[in-house]
Amino acid sequence: MEFLSTVQYQIVKKQAKKIFNAHTSSKDPNVIQAVQGLAQEEINSQLTFADIEQQLILQPMFELKTKEQMEHFFNDIKVYVKPFERPTDSEIKKLFPKDKKLKLPKFENIDWKEITYLSWFDSGTNRKYIVYREEGVLKGVRGVYSTSEKMGICSVCNRHSKVGMLMVSKSGTTLGTYTKRGNYICEDSSTCNEALTEIEKFYEFVGNLK
Repeated sequence: MEFLSTVQYQIVKKQAKKIFNAHTSSKDPNVIQAVQGLAQEEINSQLTFADIEQQLILQPMFELKTKEQMEHFFNDIKVYVKPFERPTDSEIKKLFPKDKKLKLPKFENIDWKEITYLSWFDSGTNRKYIVYREEGVLKGVRGVYSTSEKMGICSVCNRHSKVGMLMVSKSGTTLGTYTKRGNYICEDSSTCNEALTEIEKFYEFVGNLK
């Protein structure tokens, strides 16, 4: 019974961490209840449950008082997460037909239940690739990625992190001309995926690059 998307899984984890922090930083039951209430509101606004059983699966999050309990909870609910459907090598290569010597990531190192999008960096060409699904259709964008060695706000996950500029060149309306579009995103796509709780922001980001 996989009923959580990867984004919803990250939303649940984010709210669970808030409750855990409330339990460990305050002994005031009113404060803890307030945090629990806000977490419940966020869960209700972002998740749709098919039945009461699905709701009960998440109930332990409201009593997380130790790191061990929190990690155990994350592992317990992970079995209900729908993984990112792993694309084949040929499917990825079709997304980037101009890249004849496309270097693919090491799939064995990827936890498909932790990612909303697949991304990797080719240091030989300074290109960063992003592969994702939108309404079931596999899509991809790639551009030149420049590390900035600075902290900033990621355009994908909205987190303050070490970012770099992803710049995509597209053919202009006039023959022989090009337009460039880009923005700052996390250097580490794994932590970006973990922080991604608003799928609309991701689609907005990739949409602006096209």
